[in-house]
Amino acid sequence: MSEKIDLNAAQKKLAETLKGIGMDLWGTEDPEKWAEQAFDESAQAAPAAKQPPKAEKPAPIAEKKADLSNLWITADETIDWTEALISEWPRDGLTSPRLWAFYHRMAEKVLQGDLAAYVEVLTTLNPLGDLAEYVSGMVLRTPAAERLECEFECRPEEMEKDARGYLGALSVRAARDLLAVLPVEEVHVTGRMGQEQKLDVTFRRSQMLKRKMAFLNPADFVEECGGQMM
Repeated sequence: MSEKIDLNAAQKKLAETLKGIGMDLWGTEDPEKWAEQAFDESAQAAPAAKQPPKAEKPAPIAEKKADLSNLWITADETIDWTEALISEWPRDGLTSPRLWAFYHRMAEKVLQGDLAAYVEVLTTLNPLGDLAEYVSGMVLRTPAAERLECEFECRPEEMEKDARGYLGALSVRAARDLLAVLPVEEVHVTGRMGQEQKLDVTFRRSQMLKRKMAFLNPADFVEECGGQMM
């Protein structure tokens, strides 16, 4: 059965369960804060792990600046869940130990295609949080281990300015971020204005890997992937 996450719903029940339906992902401004909480809770029930040698703290990663003119070009870094499974400590020098601890704890279930684990990862990391300013609402679904679904409510002012550019940029970026955070093979994206569907497209990971995003026209790419924009 598909799991569903409503990105505009209240987040007050998040502390009780991360496996439920109807959770607000945009309420998390700092994914490391949630990962730290998850790490601390798991640490209370497990013996202390051997600490690695102390290393200089890396500089913080600059916050992504979303802009419709180049929204699809950049995306979240892909999480290597296999690496997270076998290694207790980050090797890239960028990921914080506490955030990596969350990856390590979730890796086995994620690689097994556990849908409840998918929901917990999406809720904790909030990969589409920086797209909130471009939509009136957004829902994520996890219907299968190989597929994620994203449905968003279009902003009328953006549709009036450049509907094709808006739908193309937003859908490609959403798909790239979701493919980066979970090891699925495809992401289905739907855009609506009320009851009227404006966008319907499925992006496959193999299609994304073959294209250089800096030279991509996102609206044309939607059509190339068999999508429709109304």
